[in-house]
Amino acid sequence: MADSLRILIVDDERLARKALRSTVAEQDHATVVGEAASVDEAATLIDETPPDVVLLDVQMRGETGFDLLDRIEAPVQVVFVTAHDQYAVRAFEVNALDYLLKPVAPDRLSEALRRVRATDAAVPQGASRGDASFRYDDLFFYEEGRQPRFIRIADIRHIASSGNYTRLHLNERASALTTTTLSEWTEQLPDTHFVRIHRSTIVNVNHVARIERKPNSTFAVFMDDSETTLSMSRRRAQTLKDQLGCDA
Repeated sequence: MADSLRILIVDDERLARKALRSTVAEQDHATVVGEAASVDEAATLIDETPPDVVLLDVQMRGETGFDLLDRIEAPVQVVFVTAHDQYAVRAFEVNALDYLLKPVAPDRLSEALRRVRATDAAVPQGASRGDASFRYDDLFFYEEGRQPRFIRIADIRHIASSGNYTRLHLNERASALTTTTLSEWTEQLPDTHFVRIHRSTIVNVNHVARIERKPNSTFAVFMDDSETTLSMSRRRAQTLKDQLGCDA
């Protein structure tokens, strides 16, 4: 990806495009290389000269931004820009990198573009998360009180079952309750960083401080926050030992 992000703005309202172009102009190392007022226009521009990122409106006259994603194959990143928050779940399902509400604040656009730069390679549009694994620097969509939120996979310290849900324990003592099952997390998380240590627990090995053997042939996993201790079953100890490169 070039040092300066090449941005295509797609919105059927001229004033909205103008406002977004002005906001992009306030960003460092970001350049608007084109504007489109329709899906056809945008598809042609992307096909001729693929940008790094598309700032894409959801609702346009007689069509939607999702219609564009069905037509393009170029590996571009997509950030939705819309006045409506009800499309956030679907935006995640098509691997949008972020979801900005109009009017777009410069700091939110800056954060979205930072996420673009932090992503090593674009995820092909149209693929659902069920078809691909997360990378360590990927983002996971989460709704909190009907508000869209993105959680960085690297910020997950450990995951624990909570009834029919799973709770993500994050940096800064934050947490998030999700409907993703532990088995689904096991399949989707990068196994170079995450290990299932118990039928109800997955840990991020980067946050494991030490392991201690307990009298009943199980193990205690001490996390690096000096407060959290997790149980590890005997049969899963070898996997974590291999990941940490130590004796369990």
